[in-house]
Amino acid sequence: MAQQLRSRRFEARLDATTDNLIAKAADALGESRSAFVMRAAKEAAERVVVPEGKVSRQEALAILLEGLDDTELAQCPLLNGLRR
Repeated sequence: MAQQLRSRRFEARLDATTDNLIAKAADALGESRSAFVMRAAKEAAERVVVPEGKVSRQEALAILLEGLDDTELAQCPLLNGLRR
């Protein structure tokens, strides 16, 4: 990822397991943790956010929920309610 002038900051609280996983993945790709997280978050957001008029809200919701299926949020009762 090319260096760019950045004027915004994003912070997240992580458990040790997630922090270690991110560090290992970033190291394996030769990236800093910040660069890895920024790239991964951007890629995930681009899968969900589409130009207006391209997909319906229901399709966008389905894409979002599909992206959460492999996370610990997959069994969240609120998200399961949205699937119905």
